[in-house]
Amino acid sequence: MTLEKVTASLGLIAVISGISRMLMAPFAFIWGSNSMPELWAGLIACYLMAVGSLGLYLYQTIRTGVVGLVGCLLLSFSNMITGCLVWSTMLNAQPVDGVTILPIINEVTMLAGIILFSVVSIKARQLPLWASILLLVWPILGFIPALSQWFTLLWGLAYVGLGYKVWRSGFPGKYDSALTL
Repeated sequence: MTLEKVTASLGLIAVISGISRMLMAPFAFIWGSNSMPELWAGLIACYLMAVGSLGLYLYQTIRTGVVGLVGCLLLSFSNMITGCLVWSTMLNAQPVDGVTILPIINEVTMLAGIILFSVVSIKARQLPLWASILLLVWPILGFIPALSQWFTLLWGLAYVGLGYKVWRSGFPGKYDSALTL
């Protein structure tokens, strides 16, 4: 399998992960917050986003370099940790002392990954600008009361927009007109 096909496949995974994340909003409205359908959609989205983020990075690797790689790895790692936290919610698992530092570490890691990855994506101009900006601002939009219920919808929409471009285009390669001098 060529790098172009691998990158395009990872882009498709990013699209599917975004759709799964977007499904959390209607599931929460229908069955309630932390319902099993919402949690299953979130769990699937977390792990697919961790894998799909690698395709988003591969697509723009030439222009984003090491900073893009660090942002991508932080984003992937935090999505995996979020998946673990969702799984523990599904099992009704509680920490022994009632307090855990893992969610705080995860939030800091996720925020750092989003900022790094979004900024280099905006600068690289390889992925859709609107989706890169939406990925950058969706954590802030979660603090607006009118938008907090749509928080997961915006997060998923950003991944659908980013992944669609990668899925349909594959790997730009060295002969891409945008990359030639």
